[in-house]
Amino acid sequence: MEENTMTDGKMNRRTFLAAAAVGAGAVITRPLHGLAQAATAAAGGGAINAAILGAGTQGMVLLRDALAIPGVRFKAVCDIWAYSQKYASGTIRKAGQDAPAVFEDYREMLAGAGKMDLQAVIIATPDWMHAEQAVAAMKAGLHVYCEKEMSQSLAGAGQMVQTARQTGRLCQIGHQRRSNPLYRFALDLIARDKICGRVTTCYGQWNRPVSPASTWPEKFVIPDETLKKYGYADADGKPSMHEFRNWRWYRKYSAGPIADLGSHQIDIFNWFLGAEPAAVLASGGRDFNPSRQWCQDILAVYEYNTKGGSARAFYQVLNSNGYGNYFERFMGEAGTISISEDPARCHLAFEPAGKVPEWMTDVATVAADGQTPFSLVEAFKKRGGPDAEAQLKKNIHRLHLENFFAAVRAGDVKLLTCPPETAYATAAAVLAVNDAVESGAKVQFKPEQFKA
Repeated sequence: MEENTMTDGKMNRRTFLAAAAVGAGAVITRPLHGLAQAATAAAGGGAINAAILGAGTQGMVLLRDALAIPGVRFKAVCDIWAYSQKYASGTIRKAGQDAPAVFEDYREMLAGAGKMDLQAVIIATPDWMHAEQAVAAMKAGLHVYCEKEMSQSLAGAGQMVQTARQTGRLCQIGHQRRSNPLYRFALDLIARDKICGRVTTCYGQWNRPVSPASTWPEKFVIPDETLKKYGYADADGKPSMHEFRNWRWYRKYSAGPIADLGSHQIDIFNWFLGAEPAAVLASGGRDFNPSRQWCQDILAVYEYNTKGGSARAFYQVLNSNGYGNYFERFMGEAGTISISEDPARCHLAFEPAGKVPEWMTDVATVAADGQTPFSLVEAFKKRGGPDAEAQLKKNIHRLHLENFFAAVRAGDVKLLTCPPETAYATAAAVLAVNDAVESGAKVQFKPEQFKA
């Protein structure tokens, strides 16, 4: 491992490494340009035959980004909704690939995996099916890219971890920020360069405006027998297209907004702090929209014991107001870094106790929060290597998919930026928020709760 050396505030670009926190505080480093190398590796060699399982809104996002990776060929589409089957199949054909085989039942698709020479599957079904489908896919010999939350229960998440170990199949969980070069750059500034000093406070939010229930084209209503076969029925056992389309509202199918949205950002708290939380206290309510079974608005406070001392992370998810959108913020006595998948929200501000490194003095500033902090994007362009701008132009999920397919080509689990063990620790921290809300009491964690 190269040393991160700095002389008179100037750092050799080759030695400017991105850090990734692993487990309860260990920090490893990888070159920032390694993400570009992953893209090259993902495109090298023969074709990887893949399937998309769950071709709804998020599944189509992943499908389009995966289709942009050279050498990835989609041989199968699986979804219980004919509308999604048609849309995904057409997208694959428009990308210049052969028409895929289409399945309603994932078990039939896996039974034919050998004939289709499938090597990998992308799973983007509702959360309640993730563990069952990922476990079955790995046992069928396929490598798995599975959307977060990896499961709505820790038991399911644990099964995914154990199955990956037992089968030797690779499993990447969709916490895509871990493959984002801007996030890795920000982590390097915090963890290696100590540019914020000791981080004592973190803040994150994902605010969404009020939105109506999802609807569907009447000509594509799923037959009642199909809905019932796959478990989409209301409390009275009546097949429900509404529950299928709005599954995030219901306890049967999801763990609510804290998992759907919050898991992305709570994962970043753990990663950047290099630790799992010691406790969490939370409050939430369903009063704004009682028809939803989960609290739509939640405020949570995590307590961490890091190598640098204690820290607190405040997290907010709203579905009743979208002001401020989404970002994460890390604050120390020397400075503050705000980071987001929205580049306009990425900046770095210094406290009076902080010192601006010489290499940053000519980095452009931006207007934010009534101040003029430095642009984190412009800082990354300056220090991130010759491919920095090209990496920033890629869709936010593509780099994570490139990382997955590169690991598949190499057959090396160590290349994955979010293996199931990492995502399991995040799930343990996230799912406890619902317990804290319902109990009205602080939830204390034990270190072993983050291990599967």
